[in-house]
Amino acid sequence: MEKEEKMRHTLSHVLAAAVKELYPTTTFGIGPAIENGFYYDMNFGDTKISEADLPKIEKKMRGIISRKFEMVKREVSREEALEWAKNEGQDLKTELISELPEGETISFYDMKAGDKVIFSDLCKGPHVSDSSEIGAFTLNKVAGAYWRGDEKREMLTRVYGVAFETQEQLDEYLKQQEEAKARDHRKLGKELDLFCYSELVGAGLPLFTPRGTVLRDLLNEFTQSYRLKCGYEKVCIPHIANVALYKTSGHYEKFPELFQFVSQESGDHLAIKPVSCPHHAQIFASKPRSYKELPVKYLESTMVYRDERKGELGGLSRVRAITQDDSHIFCTEDQVETVFGELIEASKDLYEKVDMKLRLRLSFRDDGEGYIGDAKMWEKAQNAIQKMADKFKMDYFVAEGEAAMYGPKMDFMATDALGREWQLATVQLDYAQPERFELEYVAEDGSKKRPIMVHCALIGSIERFMSVYIEHTAGWLPMWCAPEQVRILTVNDQVMDYVSEIRAELDQVVLNEPLKGKELRYTVDDSGESLGKKIKKAVGMKIPAVIIVGPKDMESREVSVRLKGSEEKVKLSELKEFLEKL
Repeated sequence: MEKEEKMRHTLSHVLAAAVKELYPTTTFGIGPAIENGFYYDMNFGDTKISEADLPKIEKKMRGIISRKFEMVKREVSREEALEWAKNEGQDLKTELISELPEGETISFYDMKAGDKVIFSDLCKGPHVSDSSEIGAFTLNKVAGAYWRGDEKREMLTRVYGVAFETQEQLDEYLKQQEEAKARDHRKLGKELDLFCYSELVGAGLPLFTPRGTVLRDLLNEFTQSYRLKCGYEKVCIPHIANVALYKTSGHYEKFPELFQFVSQESGDHLAIKPVSCPHHAQIFASKPRSYKELPVKYLESTMVYRDERKGELGGLSRVRAITQDDSHIFCTEDQVETVFGELIEASKDLYEKVDMKLRLRLSFRDDGEGYIGDAKMWEKAQNAIQKMADKFKMDYFVAEGEAAMYGPKMDFMATDALGREWQLATVQLDYAQPERFELEYVAEDGSKKRPIMVHCALIGSIERFMSVYIEHTAGWLPMWCAPEQVRILTVNDQVMDYVSEIRAELDQVVLNEPLKGKELRYTVDDSGESLGKKIKKAVGMKIPAVIIVGPKDMESREVSVRLKGSEEKVKLSELKEFLEKL
């Protein structure tokens, strides 16, 4: 991977060199290597660059590489670096250099073909030694990017490229990207009539259609069913609270983007909830507790609200209104392992059922600020989580700096059909909030003790999980959670009496878990359109089972059942059993 990173970083310099030759007045920001490729932020002035310009820039890059250059490191003083930036008119580089400590030696990399310097750039490296080490690459995207991520600063043009050691690896990646475009949940969400957006409602606030609401509700019932089996009890909390609640919990400092307002009637300083855990803590605190009651397990699917930069909002993957399949457990230290065990087993089973491979990320704290609780508490909690990951034989890795502000967590990383990894489920250990809220229970010896708080969401955010799951299935949702499970298509009006018999069979279909007790969801398309058009519509809506009924089917007392990629004849007397198996 180090070799690939060096190659990608060098390619960002080749990109800048090509742009400099094509657009001499361009000024340059930063150009790092990133996962699968590289980018460079640039100010093209009045020139507008689009993806239509990428082939021309890429051709120039290949011409530069063909000159067989070397990457030569050169160290200069701060004053020399500032003089270079001034002479080159590179104001963004001047800013970067000015912020470096006084007396620090600064490095440049010169791209040299023989004695000629093709391009020089302020850079720490690392780079390949020469152009022969550059593999396969292509430029693939243009986007806007605020200088240094500050929306109050100038908007630069960010040109992206992808690069791999071999052409075969690059081709495979590009093929995967094309497949990802076809599976984009924003595109499929519209085609399958699952959700929409309204400018009047606002960015990041999705509206779910009847079909999308069926899917949401089924996913929620599915994830919550695991915890209901383990004795969790449902609770319900409001969408606003006094700001004092979040100041006590520590979330006020954690979420500076908190939506706040002052009541005109009471003068109360209120906020729209960004999390539900402080509310659940107050339910626990509402009456005296005994060790005999523990663990107390609360369950709620509730919407929380967090502001995001408008440019970062997209589809269902990043929204302002987030529905969490949330649960909080208040337990003794001796009960933590059992509680975690239940949730780990639930996560493993859930993701196996949705056909995703799991591994764990143990999200621990780093030396940074923003965490609450003392170091001893953190060490104890992190050791406990690692011990449980070992006990349950989970494939895991440790990520420092990824902890929640109040404690370490187990983040379940799910791999989708395209090999992409997503952080979805999470189980978090919290010693801090019980302390901050002074939660307590009466222990067996009569003393007062603090409970331990465990946070868990098995799919995380319903919106985000939907975005991942729609793309994972390419919109071909499995039978159990498809908004429309079966559609009956009629060839003509002569078969309507027979369709009534078919409907009677469908009404008797017995659904298994997690749909036990529900009825089969089906519709009848008896419109006057041709059968071909009806089939095209049904396939376009990715309906799992399509039943085609014509006069010949009626005569033979059977139907044609069209599934994804196959079609077969089924006798009417066997249709109920056939659908139950599906």
